[in-house]
Amino acid sequence: MSNFEDFDLRRGGSANGRPRPQNRNVNRPYDNRGRSMDLSDEVEMYDEYDEYYDDYDARRPARGGNGSGRRPAPSHPSGGSGPRRSPSRGSAPRGGRSSSGRPNGSRPRSASHDAPSRRPAPSKRSSGKRGKDGKKRKTKRTVIVVEIVLLILLAIFFFLWSKFGKINWDNINMDDINVNSLDAETKKLLEGYTTIALFGVDNRSNGKLDAGNSDTIMLVAINNDTKDVKMISVQRDTYLKVDSDSYRKCNSAYSSGGVKQSIEMLNANLDIKIDGYVAVDFYALAKIVDDLGGLDLEVTQKMVDVKHPNGMNALGQYIGEVENLLKYYPDKKDYIDLKDCTFEKPGVYHMNGPQVVGYCRNRYSVNNDYGRAENQRKVVKLIIEKAKNADLAQLNKIADDVFPKVSTNLKLSQCIAMASEMSKYDMSESMGFPFALKGAKLGKKGDVLVPCTLQSNVVELHKFMYGQENYNPTEEVNKISEHIKSETGYSEGNAEKKQELDAPANK
Repeated sequence: MSNFEDFDLRRGGSANGRPRPQNRNVNRPYDNRGRSMDLSDEVEMYDEYDEYYDDYDARRPARGGNGSGRRPAPSHPSGGSGPRRSPSRGSAPRGGRSSSGRPNGSRPRSASHDAPSRRPAPSKRSSGKRGKDGKKRKTKRTVIVVEIVLLILLAIFFFLWSKFGKINWDNINMDDINVNSLDAETKKLLEGYTTIALFGVDNRSNGKLDAGNSDTIMLVAINNDTKDVKMISVQRDTYLKVDSDSYRKCNSAYSSGGVKQSIEMLNANLDIKIDGYVAVDFYALAKIVDDLGGLDLEVTQKMVDVKHPNGMNALGQYIGEVENLLKYYPDKKDYIDLKDCTFEKPGVYHMNGPQVVGYCRNRYSVNNDYGRAENQRKVVKLIIEKAKNADLAQLNKIADDVFPKVSTNLKLSQCIAMASEMSKYDMSESMGFPFALKGAKLGKKGDVLVPCTLQSNVVELHKFMYGQENYNPTEEVNKISEHIKSETGYSEGNAEKKQELDAPANK
């Protein structure tokens, strides 16, 4: 009898001739005690079956070794022929007669008529060898699962690398960027935020991000714990210290010293520590908008009425200029579609990429530089909200179209981490800087916006962006503030404009 006589391997069969227990699942095999086995028991049972005959094949002699040419019965580990069975109650020793009177050597009665076998059914109490083999099989299955997971992770990594690899990575070391002498409390507070500078470069040259004025300057402070995002625009015409001995419009820092000088200018005038930057141009913004399917923006009555100095509608003039630069309509004269540049009445319009860029650049039909900056913040918030709900195909297209037109010094790991948490970001509040200001004409330096004063504006900036109450500016900021005050003659009482929080982007 084989080692598997005690198990019913047939669906609906019985074990050792014993009637199948009633009220059982007919599709389940049963052990020698009539108990239904689950899947793990069945697998272990078949494993033991294989191991038994593997042992048998290893021990059997070569063909004909026993002189009869017949396969010998599998030997039990203790020695004898066949698997040893526990003697049933009342059986006689070998060579005698059984208690039932059956002569020795005759066929024993089936197990269904004898007392049940005392040999336990194969279970988890198997031999050490079987336990080790089971562990080997489980280990092999675990290794296969781990390999599959690693392959998936590698595929994701190479996909992301193929996309982020299109970005113009800058090797600027932020530790080499000058920062004011911040006190220990402020340093610790700023470590809880990621502060990023965004530069929109007006370079009139596709993809050339290391030259030109920074038409847009924004600061984004991300709370690392809550994911709340605060954003301010630093008006491009703000009168600030742009290098060691020069005061002029802050956007000139980018054209004279590139990204490094722009970041140091912001750190020095605002008492902050910027962690990284992102620079884009007209082309990148237009592509993002088109890949997201356009944006809905409000055209005011003033935008309809106000003319550009050349006599055209001001908003339409900016849109036409962008379409011409981008060669947006290759088959049209000057690459412009006049329908995009025409607004006969106020209302909400669905705008394409060049229209949105023109909307962001228009300053003649809004409240000068701070009105234009407000529209830029509105567009950025709408893009973020739309990107959070974009599908994979849209995000993939944005990566292919826009990343080559982006420059940043953020690490790849930072970009991936920020992208993965985009849905958690809450663009809670935004406004323009300086909060209190006055316009002035300063000779050859042109029309500028003067903070009234820089010192008091920096105090408000730290409260708005970082929740820092009663901030005490550094000595560096106090000196810059005094210089601007003495040169312009403007103090806090001279402010003609006090900016307020922006309305939600969808209103």
